[in-house]
Amino acid sequence: MTFDINALLTLFLVYMRVISFLIMVPIFGKEFMPNTFKVFLATAIGFTLFLYSDIEPVSFPTTAHFFLAMLKEVLFGFTAGFILRLIFDAIQIAGELISLNMGLGLATVFNPQQPQTTVMAFLLSLMTTLYFLAIGGAEIVLLSMSRSFEKVKPGLFSIYDINPEVFLVFFYESFILAFKIALPILIIMLVFNLVIALINRFIPQINVFIVGLPIQVFIGFFVLILSFPIVFGVYSSHIREHIIKFVALIGG
Repeated sequence: MTFDINALLTLFLVYMRVISFLIMVPIFGKEFMPNTFKVFLATAIGFTLFLYSDIEPVSFPTTAHFFLAMLKEVLFGFTAGFILRLIFDAIQIAGELISLNMGLGLATVFNPQQPQTTVMAFLLSLMTTLYFLAIGGAEIVLLSMSRSFEKVKPGLFSIYDINPEVFLVFFYESFILAFKIALPILIIMLVFNLVIALINRFIPQINVFIVGLPIQVFIGFFVLILSFPIVFGVYSSHIREHIIKFVALIGG
């Protein structure tokens, strides 16, 4: 392949689509990953996709057309990454709800390196990432990105071509998934708080805060252990369906 000016500009468009996608995906866009690693990874993936995919060099009449095409590629990568990261955000929301109801919200004081998330949200996010990598999610995503250049040529993406209901369906399903995962804890903690309120009403001498908080954490972990097989089955089924829909949306 001859690398003329049009080929180099097209390669840069491929790079912009890849790096904007990787930044949005939590696996590659985490804060603890150096920016140098992200840049080199996006460069390697973009160059590989350009060489081994049927991507024809695009000619641009003016500089304005090139910058418009670059903006479209960034928008495409951002949109694809946003749709994919909904499965990770759903787990993080579920972890936040579980930590809040179990009384683990104060545990963030002892974890200063992760002040933006709770302990259970961080733990569930790590488990989700490991499961996503174990089922070959990274390979499937990269393959779908390669096929996306066949469905949407570089510089030809339009946000108006996507049905708005697609975003609503992905968001709705992810929110329902987060609620399903946290539902056992929500129900048990609601019953527990009602019992504690009745005890405090009839036996006011008992300090329910001192007595109830350790019991609340113990019951929460016990319920998590019992409900984990069911929760894992629900999540594994959802993540497979989500990946299939994602591949069909951007990869055809």
